[in-house]
Amino acid sequence: MKKVFNGNNRFNKLFIRMFLTIIAGTLIVEGAIKISTLPKDQTSWGHSGHSECKNIPDLPDGTIKMAVKIIDGDTFLIENGYAVRILGINADEKDYSCYDAAKNKLEEFILNREVKLEKGEKNLDQYCRYLRYVFIDDKNVSLELVKNGLAIAYFFPENIKYQKEISIGEKQAKENKIGCKWLDVKPIERK
Repeated sequence: MKKVFNGNNRFNKLFIRMFLTIIAGTLIVEGAIKISTLPKDQTSWGHSGHSECKNIPDLPDGTIKMAVKIIDGDTFLIENGYAVRILGINADEKDYSCYDAAKNKLEEFILNREVKLEKGEKNLDQYCRYLRYVFIDDKNVSLELVKNGLAIAYFFPENIKYQKEISIGEKQAKENKIGCKWLDVKPIERK
């Protein structure tokens, strides 16, 4: 070992750098393996325990709240800035063909108006959004968006309360080519 370090100083520095790089890489990989084996509710991005949703207040079934900002065709903010994900539907995300139409119609329906929020089986999703069926003037917003061809029926196994009505509304919109979801419009591809 003494002979290795007594010779060329340049070689010594290169050897030390390689050795330290290997050690650092080993520690990084070992840490990643350890984190990946933790139960999901013990990681900061865990979905099962909503550990990152600790400061979200309870929102009882049937609560009336003001819709203050529309995020997209199936998500909006209520007073105090909490997000609500509308149950029973799925609307296009940004850069897809129905994004603007669905967002604009949701704004028309509920923005700056009081909405009734009906609880599903699950309270929150992995993004800390309340999961609620939304009503305005006793109209189911999910059904209205689907009937207008701006969203598709979308149900989780635990949230199927209005599945029949929403699915019928979707079928009618599809058969009659109502709205941007059912016209022969090709979606805009993501860049």
